[in-house]
Amino acid sequence: MKGIADFFAEHFPTKVRKIAVNAGLGCPNRDGKLSYGGCSYCNNAGFNPSYALESKGSIKDQIDAGIAFQGKKAEGCACLAYFQSYSNTYGETPALIELYEQALSHPAIKGLVIATRPDCLENGLMDYFERRFGRLAPQGHPFLLVELGIESTCDRTLERINRGHDYACARSAVLELHRRGILCGAHIILGLP
Repeated sequence: MKGIADFFAEHFPTKVRKIAVNAGLGCPNRDGKLSYGGCSYCNNAGFNPSYALESKGSIKDQIDAGIAFQGKKAEGCACLAYFQSYSNTYGETPALIELYEQALSHPAIKGLVIATRPDCLENGLMDYFERRFGRLAPQGHPFLLVELGIESTCDRTLERINRGHDYACARSAVLELHRRGILCGAHIILGLP
């Protein structure tokens, strides 16, 4: 069975380090669009190292802090800006693109990992992903991996944990990302009832 290191080895000649950045984005399951309070297990503090949680700086400043935090482990590695906390495709498309491009402008960053929900992928943003990183991107484009919080394939379980979407939504998101040539991964929580 292949792990994430094997996956990254297929795309990079060196080891990969994910550098967490906090874009200050929200979640429709916390701000009232879908619900309040988030999923039953939500704890943003558990998803970020201290430098990302405490930072009020720019994306570039957070990347610098993250590389310093990684220290010698980051030397000689391909660094990916990791938009992890909350839903990192939830917002106005132009503002999101600006955040991603800020990260890509950092000389150490070779690509992005963007964590999000399957119900937060607007067509305009998907068009950008397709042109910048997917099947319509130029040769030598930066790397992109979209991490989808699917959590469960059981609709009753998704409802019980207050997820705010069903499995059909997750399946549709995976298929659409694939159709556009965008790499994606799925987060599944093992052991949910």
